Amino acid sequence: MTKKQKFIETKEYKRFAEFCDACIKYQYIGICYGQPGVGKTLSSRYYTNWDIIENQVNHRGWKDLANKTTDDILSVDKIFYTAPAEKQTRLSSDLHSINGSIDLGQKLHVLNKYEHEHSENFSDAFQDIELIIIDEIDRLKVQHLEQLRSIYDERDLAMVFIGMPGIEKKLSRYPQLYSRIGFAHEFDNLSKDETHHILEYKWQDLGVDLKLEDFTDYEAITTIIKITKGNFRLIHRLFAQIDRIMDINGLDKISTEVVETARDSLVIGIR
Repeated sequence: MTKKQKFIETKEYKRFAEFCDACIKYQYIGICYGQPGVGKTLSSRYYTNWDIIENQVNHRGWKDLANKTTDDILSVDKIFYTAPAEKQTRLSSDLHSINGSIDLGQKLHVLNKYEHEHSENFSDAFQDIELIIIDEIDRLKVQHLEQLRSIYDERDLAMVFIGMPGIEKKLSRYPQLYSRIGFAHEFDNLSKDETHHILEYKWQDLGVDLKLEDFTDYEAITTIIKITKGNFRLIHRLFAQIDRIMDINGLDKISTEVVETARDSLVIGIR
């Protein structure tokens, strides 16, 4: 039933992108918070094109880096980074390493593709990093936040911190950092209407191989909307359970009963 998921540019994503654009424009630190599963990390990776870039900056030496790079590396001006759960002292060195890999990858890619004919344009070919997004900011302690503040002050760029609700209150305890925060954004669940639209018309983008004819009645779709409440992660987990239940019972239609049985199987199910 499921296949590879495509990113859906929802209203929440567009609000998030506008928030990041504003942070870049005014070179502020921004805070983005929201419940688990609403799409904060997916949106951040999509906004920074990190699914493409990450594979290029994770390398085993400069020869490996040179073989991995594509034209995408030339336009990189944003970094996405997930705060580590342990060994947090490496945060600053990790960010500098990523930035160094991007810079080296750009130069190697131009050398490989154009050889020497454009080498004199190196200084004009690259843009400086203008935004760093830090995910799982809740994991960091004050000394690690100070590392980020130092980078922010020294590099003249914007930052966005991604975390759980309440992170803005935690950061307010550190006035030197908090005074540099210019914007806050709550990443909310999808609205009922947008969830309904996605479930009706964007099955394939969700990675779910379904048609409306696969439902026995309209109430089954309504029940899915009520259960998931616009949470992307919960939608996928619910459909994984639906797929399992249909396979076990040899069913080819999704009924309200199937949906409710799938809900009862969810560890994080919303009752």
